[in-house]
Amino acid sequence: MIDKMNEFSTTTKVDKNFLPHNGIKELYFLHENFKNMTGIVSDTIKKERKLNKQLQDMDKRKVEFMSMVSHELKTPIMPILGYVQLLKKEELLGKLNTQQLDAVNEIDLSVTRLQKLVQDVLTAQKIDLEKLTVTNSSINSEEIVNTVYNAFLPVCNIKGIKLEKNIKKSQQITSDPDRINQIFSNLISNAMEFVPNNDACIKIGTYDENDQIIFFVKDNGSGISKDEQKNIFKKFYQIDTISKRKKEGSGLGLAICEGIIKKLGGKISVKSDIGRGTMFYFTLSKEQISLQNF
Repeated sequence: MIDKMNEFSTTTKVDKNFLPHNGIKELYFLHENFKNMTGIVSDTIKKERKLNKQLQDMDKRKVEFMSMVSHELKTPIMPILGYVQLLKKEELLGKLNTQQLDAVNEIDLSVTRLQKLVQDVLTAQKIDLEKLTVTNSSINSEEIVNTVYNAFLPVCNIKGIKLEKNIKKSQQITSDPDRINQIFSNLISNAMEFVPNNDACIKIGTYDENDQIIFFVKDNGSGISKDEQKNIFKKFYQIDTISKRKKEGSGLGLAICEGIIKKLGGKISVKSDIGRGTMFYFTLSKEQISLQNF
């Protein structure tokens, strides 16, 4: 008996013809069941890994396909925009009548919207593929806000939206000014869709908090519910505001903002209550961050 138990403890082998003791018999069958379970679990893990790899490959091909399609859509846009601008030049092609000018303006507006959509898709694909490039240069927080303010002031005046800026303190930071401008552009364009028809107001600005620089865009629009705030940074998500907003956007703007901010080493957040407006704000470190392009 002792010899058989010693053999099992060192080799895990048992003579099936020698199982007179219930303890050894139970131990033997437990060992056999454990081996079978281990094999099943191992096979399941291998199958799961294989399926995950297939899903990742499919997702990557989908992203690459969307990127290719977006590039193909982008190619004819520039010539169309070029000819639209030519049509508007009286000294080149003559003066258009009112009906013709309205038609050309509508083409211009539609193509510009398509250009923005294609650019958003391309940027989103770069973020997904981890191919978004950023630069690293010394910039001034006040200059960033002033640049954005001057760029959007004319269109806000046309739309009857009051644009205000609030710069509490100018700070020097190391980041990508073009990407920060892109974030501001998306946030302000988004805010313009939510502000009321009367007494519309958008505030932009910057301030510092400990070792962080905070940029913000605040509006006096309809606000965002707590439930929807959980989803607004997801791709293609659009807030259901019924008649409060024209749903002309792609639903990519906020997802792009979050992707860029993460690439810059920062974070974007939102504060909002229904009927009390919305504030999007993003933080960047005052310290130099080493940016690595994929």
